[in-house]
Formats: sequence, C-alpha cells, structure tokens
Amino acid sequence: MPIGAYVHYPTISTDMLGSLDVDSGEGLNAGTGKGLRGYLKRVYWHLFARLYGWTGGNIDVVMTNSSWTKGHIQSLWGPSRSKAKKRREVEVVFPPVSVEDIEKAVDVSEASEERRERAILYIAQFRPEKNHELVINAFAEFLGTLQSRSKGSSPKTKLVLLGSLRDDNKEDVRRVAHLRQLIQKLEIGESVEFALNAPWTQMLHWLGRSSIGVNGMWNEHFGIGVVEYQAAGLICVVNNSGGPKRDIVVDVDGGPTGFHASTASEYAEAFSKALSLAPKEVLMMRRRARLSAKRFSEERFASCWDAQLDTLIHLQDELKVTGPKTRT
Repeated sequence: MPIGAYVHYPTISTDMLGSLDVDSGEGLNAGTGKGLRGYLKRVYWHLFARLYGWTGGNIDVVMTNSSWTKGHIQSLWGPSRSKAKKRREVEVVFPPVSVEDIEKAVDVSEASEERRERAILYIAQFRPEKNHELVINAFAEFLGTLQSRSKGSSPKTKLVLLGSLRDDNKEDVRRVAHLRQLIQKLEIGESVEFALNAPWTQMLHWLGRSSIGVNGMWNEHFGIGVVEYQAAGLICVVNNSGGPKRDIVVDVDGGPTGFHASTASEYAEAFSKALSLAPKEVLMMRRRARLSAKRFSEERFASCWDAQLDTLIHLQDELKVTGPKTRT
C-alpha cells in the first residue's frame, strides 16, 4: 500500500545537529555538544538521524508545511529515498490558516488606520523556543532609542504578549513570571501588556488595533501566527530564518510585506522603521501583507491536499496492476 507523509516538524534537522558545536548560536541546543554528555548526545542524535532518514525511504508521497522543512527532509530522507527509487519530488503544502475569518473581522483601509495604535503584537505560546526574551529586550532598546531621539515626550508605544499556557505546565507559569521580572528590570512595565490564554475574540481585537506583528523564534518551521498578522494587515518583523523568512514575509507585487531581524538591535531598528513609515506607505504594505496571506487560505490548502491524495490513489491503482516491485 502506498504511504504518504505530511511533515510539519522534522523530528531532527541538520540545523539541530550543527547547533551542538555553536556556542553563540541560536536554538535551545546551541553549544551543548561539549564534554562527555555532549559527546553522547551527539552520537545519539546522529544515530537517530540515520534511523529517521531510513524511515523516509519508505514514503511514497511526501508533503511538508514549508520550504524550510522541505530542505531538511530532502537532506535527511534524500539518500534513503534515492536508494529505494522514490522519485517523486517532496511537495510543499502550506497548512490552512483562518485567513478568511480574519479578513472579515479586521478592516484594512484608510478608515481603519485611525483605530490602529502604536502597538507591537507577539502571538505565541509561552515556551522557551518562542524567545520572548529577545523581543522584550529589543522592545526595551527601541524605547530607549526613541526617548533619546525625542526632544520632548516620545510617542507611547506598547508591546502586547498574547499567548496560551499549557495545562498543568508549571514551567510555563514560571516562564511568564521570569518575563515579568525581566520587564520590571528593564523598567518598561508600563509599556508591556500580557494577554494570557486569550480567547479568539481578544486576539482579533489586538489584530485590529496593533500596527506591527513580531515573531522571535529561530528557525520556526512555518509560522501560522505570522500569516494571521498578514491577514490582519499588520507589518511583520520576523526572525531572519525558517518559514517566516523564506515563505511568508516575502516581497509581493514588487514591494516588501515586513522586515527580517536576528539580534535585539536589528529588531529594535525594524520596529523604528515600521513605525516611521509614511501613512501611504503603511497602508500599501498592509494591503500587500493581506494579499500575501491569501496563499495560505483553507481553500488553497484543500486544493493542494486533494491533489496529493489523488497521487496516492493513482499509485494504489498502479500497484494493483504492476505489483510492488515496479512502484516508484
């Protein structure tokens, strides 16, 4: 029987393997390949990568949720798939996002600009890989630069951290407490707002009120939250890696839909640029972002998904006629 796989999150990636040697790199495992424990971890990961690669050699139709994931799957599964004579290309099938619902709920027009605030919205679960610390430090640096450049009082800007905490996960609770302490230490408490376990209606509220949507995770595989920003017309400032960089925040109609950044200073500079755009430029970028989001609609996903299922059915029909030895 033909087998299909839709890979969202590679169990192991070449970036993960490479990060073991990088002291100042990004990701949760950066620099953890030192010492005996690091050596054992390295051996285990490489053995697991070989097993994971062998698994890929048994898949007939492979789909991934982004071009970033596709690249890693091709690297890890490619040798086994070639050996098994699996000649079909890995196909990118972007996951479905509630683009239409957001478009109906959030207006993007000259009139809606009057309702927008100088608010930077970060939608993400409070997990370590989401790197809230980076965004908070960048925001503090941005506020400091803004105050130093302003002769009088600077315009008020707000950072909104909206996300869920996993049930019965004490680490998430401690993480939020740590973030609150960091915010107080940086003396930006009056400019940061938390929206914990916010319902859909509250998320829509902030999507309609904010000006910027930010993403802090390194090598996020896709980035549904970033697509939601675009559907709402937010100007995106995303990590210069992974799906947000390669697939989502890209030029549309010859113009940008946002900014890429890696360090706190780069994020701070991007915040400044986004909030300094002329009104006409802002609205043009918002409309390009909304147009970009249409590539990730539920309708588009259904069409691509059905095409891949048709391929599987076709392979099954071939198998009935030719037998398993000629299957590719």
